[in-house]
Amino acid sequence: MGLWSAYFFAKLLLYAGGYIDFNPWLNLAFAAFTALPPKNGRQRFAKNLIAVPLSIVLLYHDSWLPPISRALSQAGNLHSFTVGYSIELLGRFVSWQVLAELALLLGAYSLVRRKLRLSTFVFIAIVLTMLPHQWGAQTLGVVPAATAGSNAAPLQVDPRNMRPEALDAQLAQFYAREKQRQVRFAPVAQDGAPYDIVILNVCSLAWDDLRYVKRDRDPLFARFDLLLSNFSSGASYSGPAAIRLLRGNCGQTEHTQLYNPPNPECLVIDGLQKAGFEPHWLMNHDGQFGNFYADVHDRGGMPVTPDSNNGALLAQQAFDGSPIYSDYSVLSRWWARRLQNPAPRVVLYYNTVTLHDGNRVVGSGHTDSSYPTRLSQFISDLARFLDDIQHSGRHVIVVLLPEHGAALRGDRRQISGLREIPTPAISHVPVGMMLLNAAKSQSVQQRIDTPTSFLAVNELLSRLIADNPFAKPDVSVAGYMQGLPETDPVAENEGTTIIQVGRQYMMRTPDGAWAPWDSVDER
Repeated sequence: MGLWSAYFFAKLLLYAGGYIDFNPWLNLAFAAFTALPPKNGRQRFAKNLIAVPLSIVLLYHDSWLPPISRALSQAGNLHSFTVGYSIELLGRFVSWQVLAELALLLGAYSLVRRKLRLSTFVFIAIVLTMLPHQWGAQTLGVVPAATAGSNAAPLQVDPRNMRPEALDAQLAQFYAREKQRQVRFAPVAQDGAPYDIVILNVCSLAWDDLRYVKRDRDPLFARFDLLLSNFSSGASYSGPAAIRLLRGNCGQTEHTQLYNPPNPECLVIDGLQKAGFEPHWLMNHDGQFGNFYADVHDRGGMPVTPDSNNGALLAQQAFDGSPIYSDYSVLSRWWARRLQNPAPRVVLYYNTVTLHDGNRVVGSGHTDSSYPTRLSQFISDLARFLDDIQHSGRHVIVVLLPEHGAALRGDRRQISGLREIPTPAISHVPVGMMLLNAAKSQSVQQRIDTPTSFLAVNELLSRLIADNPFAKPDVSVAGYMQGLPETDPVAENEGTTIIQVGRQYMMRTPDGAWAPWDSVDER
């Protein structure tokens, strides 16, 4: 086997650390191939000529990187990244701890390779890795708490519920139930108390990001009358997340269904338009990256084109070099136009990418630490916009609904900023709703800690539309909250799905295999 022993020892080290997966049968077959003794130099050259590309393919297969087909489909998007951002991403793949461990391994390998037949140890180690694969279904009977450091006691779960066929059935049952659920908006009451709805769809803002930068208790969130603290966006990329939001009048669908023609009854903005709200669409970016414009307009059923950002203040340059405008500049200019608009009721869908990974603040350097700075600016801009609405005296329902997180923390399977696996740290987002300028004698924030998703938000909107809170002399938000629909936390990307069973998250990989997703892997 020669130097190929070092290849397998390095992979086994990475596997032991949780940095890669390890398919024992494929690696055993490849190890057997590399152990074939060549009879002459020509055969040795031919064997290595075949083995080198195979080793690269096998390493990629065992990594947590997306399937090659998925990576190739995103090549166009990757090509649009700026050089600086591409270099930064490559740098994130480098772990000095892992490099030091590999260096020590290679040092030890060079010392003992002349005294021991290391290929024997390679085969023994590969065979030993098969034991967890054979016994994995039996070792999942006691499920650990989902959050590292939690004081919750382990939850006993029937091991049969953790078998692949049971998990597949559970996921199929989830989607079957979701197909039966739907929300409808009734026509608004002509009660002399008109109001607007503003939906703020924020890219790259999850609870885990807020905890990471110590802003999860920011005063901004205390301003919301209602906080959905256990909300799943169901996605880890902007396009699918926006489609899910804009089709949120129906239950959650499979990822592949998002790219089929939408069911008109599922369309949120279309439903609000029919209920009596004039639709508006606003972005602080051009919407071109990742075909976001088409996802919103075509797949999300947006019936209008975006309002113009002409004259807005340039705040950042995106990871692809496109302009990003100040949130307050964009929103305040739109609000000034809205106040001149005679329409009694409007609904605004606003999408912002201010917090997206790789953005560069105009006039500053490009560093990872810019996220806290950009978050502070975003919170300040949003607070100013809310103050403007408050001071205008106009009745407005404001919904803060992030797309997904920024994956700031990263973990052993995904570098910081990579969102190919829709982990709870990415899909668990803060959702808030406030009734600006409503008559409220009590200002205690209401919380919903049960698992929810878009259906709960739209059910709440439907209740507010049916029973206008701004027409009441004293409105209680709690009165609208009873029995809101719950949604199991299921997050899906192209080929990868994560569900929750008890307190354990389980991941289905693109090849259909299931494995535990243990959040204690987070750095």
